[in-house]
Amino acid sequence: MLNKRVYILAATCCVLSMSPLAPTLADEPSDAEGQRCLNSRSIAKTDVIDDYNILFYSRGRAIYRNTLPRRCTGLARDKRFMYQRTASRLCMSDIINVLHDSGSSITPGRSCRLGRFHPISKEEAQALQGKHDIEPEPIPPPEPEEPETSGTNSSDKE
Repeated sequence: MLNKRVYILAATCCVLSMSPLAPTLADEPSDAEGQRCLNSRSIAKTDVIDDYNILFYSRGRAIYRNTLPRRCTGLARDKRFMYQRTASRLCMSDIINVLHDSGSSITPGRSCRLGRFHPISKEEAQALQGKHDIEPEPIPPPEPEEPETSGTNSSDKE
């Protein structure tokens, strides 16, 4: 009887989390400390910056920077991770697992805790990624060298 109740409760939570009434990315107020959670179904892609920072891009074009409370060794090297969502939300203190590519398989590696989500601009995201819209100035070709005269130099003439 208890297993049936647990199953019904779990099924109800799943259905409610998929409801159109479920919170969206923008539903949680953002402040100087950032947001606690994002709607994981609204995450379009992620970009690992380093062992401390991950960018989360929403389908609504918002970008959120998550700074992990501790270094997540291997995250910058492997550049990919997985997470298990709870009720369609990804929240601070949720755990991510770095995915390590060993060549023949991808295996879960180190587990790390997320921090708060801070909204940032596209320009801030590009700066974190080291990308800039400024085209570098072309380098002019080197000037041709003057041909050396073969034979004797002026001090050899008498």
